[in-house]
Amino acid sequence: MVRTAVIGVGNMGSQYAQLIQDGKIKGMELAAITRVRGAYREKLLPSIEAGLLVYDTADLLFEAVEQGELALDAVIIATPHYAHMESAVRAFQNGLHVLCDKPSGVYSRQARLMEEAAQETGKVFGMIFHQRTFPIHKKLYELVNSGVYGALKRVNWVVTDWYRPEQYYSSSAWHATWETDGGGVLLNQCPHNLDILQWICGMPKYVQGFCKEGHFHDIEVEDDVTAYFEWENGATGTLITSTGDAPGINRLEISLEEALLVCENGIIKIGTLAEELGTTEAQYRKQSTDYFRKINGTWTQHVPEKEETPYEKVLQSFADACMGTGDCIVSGMEGRKSLVISNAVYLSSWEKRMVAIPQAGTQEELVFEQLFEKWLSKKRR
Repeated sequence: MVRTAVIGVGNMGSQYAQLIQDGKIKGMELAAITRVRGAYREKLLPSIEAGLLVYDTADLLFEAVEQGELALDAVIIATPHYAHMESAVRAFQNGLHVLCDKPSGVYSRQARLMEEAAQETGKVFGMIFHQRTFPIHKKLYELVNSGVYGALKRVNWVVTDWYRPEQYYSSSAWHATWETDGGGVLLNQCPHNLDILQWICGMPKYVQGFCKEGHFHDIEVEDDVTAYFEWENGATGTLITSTGDAPGINRLEISLEEALLVCENGIIKIGTLAEELGTTEAQYRKQSTDYFRKINGTWTQHVPEKEETPYEKVLQSFADACMGTGDCIVSGMEGRKSLVISNAVYLSSWEKRMVAIPQAGTQEELVFEQLFEKWLSKKRR
C-alpha cells in the first residue's frame, strides 16, 4: 500500500483525502493529513475517529517523518500556491513521492526546483491537471497531433465561465492578493487552460499579455486577461479569460492547415477542406481565380463521453506509478510549462511589451526567472 499524507485539507485537499478514505484509489492508504476544519473535517470524520494522524502544519508532519514517528510513501500537496515548492522539495528529500495540485507554484523557478529535486531522488512526481482525462480534450489532442489536418495556423480560446462573485474572494484570507495568492484568474483558474493549450498545441514562442487588475472585483490581482501568442511555425493565438463575465462561455477554436476545430458545450465540430476544394488549401489559394468564393467546409461533429471521475483517475495513475505498475497521467515536469506561460503573460503585461517564452534549461530561462521575480516582489509590497 502507498501510505499517503494529504497536505492542505481545504476544498480540493479534502476531496483527494476522501477519495483515498473511501477506497476509491486502489493500493493507496490515507496515513495522515494536515489541519482540517469545519465541513472538510466532517468528510474525513470516519478516518479521524479511527485514528488518522492529523498535524497542525506541514512542518510538523515532515518532522514526524524525519524523526521516524510517521511512516509515509507519498504526499499529495493542496496548499496555497507559494507553499507547493517547499513541501514538495522537503518530501523528495525525505524519499517520498509527490503529487502536486496546480499550479506548481507562483513563479517558474519553484517548478524548476521541484523538478530538480524529483530527478535527484528518482521519486515519482505528478501534477493534478485532471482536464487531460477529459475525452473531449484527448480527442482534440489526437486531431491536432495526428498531422492528418496539417500544422497549426491559429488558436482562439475564450474561457469566461470562471465567474466568481465578490464573496468568493473575501471567503478566504489568502485569496486575491499578490502576497498570499500570487495572482488571480491566470494563476488560480487558468492553469488548466494553459496546460491544455500547450499540451495540444505545443509551447508558444512569444506572448503579449494584457492583465486588468481589480477590473470587476474589489481585489488587487487580475480578474480579466487577454493574451496573444505566437508559435515557432508562425501560428498565432489568443486566450481571453475572466471571472467577471456573465453569462460566460468556453469556446476553443483551433485552425489547422486543412480543417477548423470548434470545441464548445461538450461538442467538437470539424470543418474540413479536402472534399470542397479538391486539393490542399495552400494549393487552392495559389491557383484559384475565383476572387470572392466563400469556403464553407465540410462539417462533421464528435460528441465525446463525459469523464465522471477525473480526479480519481489522476490519483489512481499516481498510485500506480508509485507501485511501479503504471505512469502518472501528467508528469510533474509538465507543471513548469503552464507556469512559465502564465509568468510570461504577467511579465508582458507589467512591462507592456512582447515577451519571449524561454526554453527549459537555458540561460534565457534563468534571466526570465530573475526578471519575473523582481516584478513580483514589487507587486507583493
